[in-house]
Amino acid sequence: MSTGRFRRTRTLSLRVLIAAPQAVPRSFRLAVLALGVVGAVHGLVYVPFAGPRLGDTPSYTAPAQAIRNGSYSTPLPDVDVTALHIPESAQGALERQSYRTPGYPLLLAATGFSGPGRPYLLIVVQAILTGIGVALLALTARRLWGERAGLVAGALAALDPFPKHYVPRILSEALAGSLVALAVYAFVRAWQSRSAWWWAATGLSTAALTLTRPLFALAVPLVVLGALVVRSWRGAAACAAACALLLGPWIAWEGDVAGKLTVSSFGEGWNLLIAAHGEGLHHTAAEVERSRAYVHDFVSVHRFAPSAAALRRNHEAHPHYLARADAEQRRLAEHLYWKRLRHEPLTVLGEVAYRGYFLWMAHEDWVQPSWLLPLLRAADWLTLVLAALGVALAIRLGGAGRALALFMVVFTLVNAVHHVEARYAMPVRGLYVAFVGLALLTLWDRRQRRQEQRGDPEARAREVAGRDQVRLRQPEHEPGHDR
Repeated sequence: MSTGRFRRTRTLSLRVLIAAPQAVPRSFRLAVLALGVVGAVHGLVYVPFAGPRLGDTPSYTAPAQAIRNGSYSTPLPDVDVTALHIPESAQGALERQSYRTPGYPLLLAATGFSGPGRPYLLIVVQAILTGIGVALLALTARRLWGERAGLVAGALAALDPFPKHYVPRILSEALAGSLVALAVYAFVRAWQSRSAWWWAATGLSTAALTLTRPLFALAVPLVVLGALVVRSWRGAAACAAACALLLGPWIAWEGDVAGKLTVSSFGEGWNLLIAAHGEGLHHTAAEVERSRAYVHDFVSVHRFAPSAAALRRNHEAHPHYLARADAEQRRLAEHLYWKRLRHEPLTVLGEVAYRGYFLWMAHEDWVQPSWLLPLLRAADWLTLVLAALGVALAIRLGGAGRALALFMVVFTLVNAVHHVEARYAMPVRGLYVAFVGLALLTLWDRRQRRQEQRGDPEARAREVAGRDQVRLRQPEHEPGHDR
């Protein structure tokens, strides 16, 4: 009988075997609970050191206050996200919010935070969500690669310091990270069971994640595709319907308010424009944003700005402007990208590769003591190599793990063609370290096998005979009918 454990055998060149998932043993449940508590408490450690507010915080608190007031209209600031100076007579006039999706503002509104002090209830909630995310990642890794992999993934996620400093902050990373863990767990359950209910849960969690971080809209078609890959037709329909149930009303709101069916009225074009202007190894985003060429393109959209009278009179004037500005910046970015690809393709591809690398340099997300930077950079390099190895192993092993590994590749590529910051990867950091754990266990098992072979010549002979034979002892799921 299969034990569901991560095993070693002397006859296979790859010592990672996927066993059919069974009921979670009590000892493993207790270990997962402990890891979840460690992850939650770890986030609270940073409360004295990490202030709650950063640059993006007001763009979340204003919609949250609007929700508490029974609407989703926010006052116009003095300067908007396009660097447009709002006429003084229009400042404070209400606009229907189209820039910030409602996922994180809903959490802020639910916790009741509206004052200038520390949001203690929000911090506790975000710590709990972080702990739940750790537990879900451990359970997911167990289903994919066995109990040892689950424990290692959970331990790495609980001890990883980089996402934890978002627990005290009024930013969406903590909520997004827990939703990624939920979506990943539901996806693996759906893939293995073919259950339409689990596919619906996958769709709901992916849609909720998209309403928290619009970038994850890329995951919506991918999870539906996942259901089609395993030929779960009812599952694909349930997943698509669940996504539409949550995303449909918001996209309809955007279409009405901003005049465009989208997830967010502004942001994609801006990020693409920074990348197109050459963000890379020796040309940081800050340097790009100070360059004349970039500034010219960025502020060129101000010609579409509505008048002060229109801003005061029409609550949809500014959202329409944002959508038009985003489309124009995206047009300029695409034109520049293609022009540079024709004239300097290697330079452009090098910039894309560097941004894909920089996305995973978590130490860049903090202000660190200079003496500590070499050590942190080396740790990030090692982690990146291990994560890449884990992704390659997961692709080789197949099943839901292969799908998640391919998602990480797509996620990296999509980010790499845009402006990147290390914090953009924080929501998927738990999945990232799960692949690190898979690589570590594989390397450890190979080391143990070599030590055993030194004292057993017959084992060495069997190893030579079985070299390069890679197979799965048990499938991730039993073949069956669509449910």
